Amino acid sequence: MKTCVKFLPDVAKETSDKYRMLEKVGIKGVAVYRRDFNSENVLTSQSAYVSLLHSKGIHMSRLVKTLVVDYANSIIQPEDGLLYSLADGHDVRNAYWECQWESMHVIDDVQSVKIKCNLEGRQNDDTIEWFLTTVIPYTSICPCSADMTKEFGGIPHMQRAEAVVTGQLTSDCEMSTLIPTFVYDVLDAVKVYPIPYMKRNDELAWCQNADKYNYFVEDAARLVGGIADRWFSDWVIACEHFETIHQHNVVGVCRKDGGRLR
Repeated sequence: MKTCVKFLPDVAKETSDKYRMLEKVGIKGVAVYRRDFNSENVLTSQSAYVSLLHSKGIHMSRLVKTLVVDYANSIIQPEDGLLYSLADGHDVRNAYWECQWESMHVIDDVQSVKIKCNLEGRQNDDTIEWFLTTVIPYTSICPCSADMTKEFGGIPHMQRAEAVVTGQLTSDCEMSTLIPTFVYDVLDAVKVYPIPYMKRNDELAWCQNADKYNYFVEDAARLVGGIADRWFSDWVIACEHFETIHQHNVVGVCRKDGGRLR
């Protein structure tokens, strides 16, 4: 029986020893709506990769389908099944997935703080690992300028700052509990953080509170490291203070004793 259907060759599956192994091949920056730890819809930027042995290429559309069809609009969580789906679609045993987004951490009925989040999953044969990175804003007054101005007058300079924390997760962790509680603990440790909305009385109270907590970036890194140690089996943090009287910033890095994250 004659037919007008033409079966196109699957060029990607062509194999040869001349094709050098590629550690990662995949897609980057796929925009997908998912739900965050507040159950709010957020626009994520996702990437997915698999390893490539001796095949000519992979089927990129299979990776896209997993992200935009199979897991769209679901809550952002460590999902071992997602990694298996990426790998199984190409008959490999290695896969990598990354999801970036921004969420609002609610402080009270009026105020929220914007945080950046990044969830990574890595499959290597039967081993799966998950890592969460959060970028948490805070504020610091330089202790040197605070001491000098108290003695000689003037106004101490204040710095916006952020703590970038990467911690290793378990596959069964609940992001809806972990992220808001961890962020709360970090903000409670640093004591001073940016507030989107202020009236005059609020601003005065904020400045009076800030005057009590002056610390260098080294102090901040140790404070946040102490919080991370209670939440993650392995972790690394980098605190950065955005200097107001210099053209450079200052950074302090702290990691778990004996940890492998850098």
